[in-house]
Amino acid sequence: MSAKRRSRESSSLRRILLLLLLAVFLGGGVYLVWFSPVFKIQEIEIVGEELLVEYDLGEIRGANIIFWKPSFQLEESYRVAGAEIHKEYLKRKVIINLKARDRYLVWCEDVRDICYWVDESGFAFSEAPNFEGSLTLRLVRDSSGRELSLGDKVLEEELFSNLVLSIAFLEEMDIEAQEFVVGDLKFKEAFARVKNGPDVYFSLTLDPSFGKGVVKSLQNSGEWNTINYLDLRVPNRAYYNN
Repeated sequence: MSAKRRSRESSSLRRILLLLLLAVFLGGGVYLVWFSPVFKIQEIEIVGEELLVEYDLGEIRGANIIFWKPSFQLEESYRVAGAEIHKEYLKRKVIINLKARDRYLVWCEDVRDICYWVDESGFAFSEAPNFEGSLTLRLVRDSSGRELSLGDKVLEEELFSNLVLSIAFLEEMDIEAQEFVVGDLKFKEAFARVKNGPDVYFSLTLDPSFGKGVVKSLQNSGEWNTINYLDLRVPNRAYYNN
């Protein structure tokens, strides 16, 4: 046998051995990742589990930690604003941190005498007690006749944004509102029942900040407690009645 032929056969043998080793390596890797218990989730920790609608932890335990993704639907768990997932590969542990929605205000509908906790985006995420003019809570009475449900937006985005600005306006002016009242939505208005002061009327299509100067003037002059109402429903105009 010639040296050239022996060299070709040796090279072919090396290639075959290399391919066999590669196949064994890949096969072992596939087995290790997909079938062996090395990457199976053994421990689950959920911070804020009480926020979730019914969820079976059994579907997490035993899953592959490399490829596992949460299957719970956050849009069905109204109280959850978001979730952070942490994987500790050496411990084969999954940690799920659930973030609760912030309680921005209480929204009560008069037609059914039902109240909801609402976040700063206007999303109704949980039932709430029916408070009466609480000093520590933002309270809105809805006399529009609508029936809301959990998961609803209580107002259109623009209207709710201006309601938030109206609430902030009173808080910045150090005016204590017992409650806001939203009536027929075709008018896109709300008014605040103020403790020890006049009712304040707002348009839900306007930023009421243009009225700050008038309020400060009335407060400084001592007239604030003598007027019957303050009307901020016309752009750049503030009306009040003694």
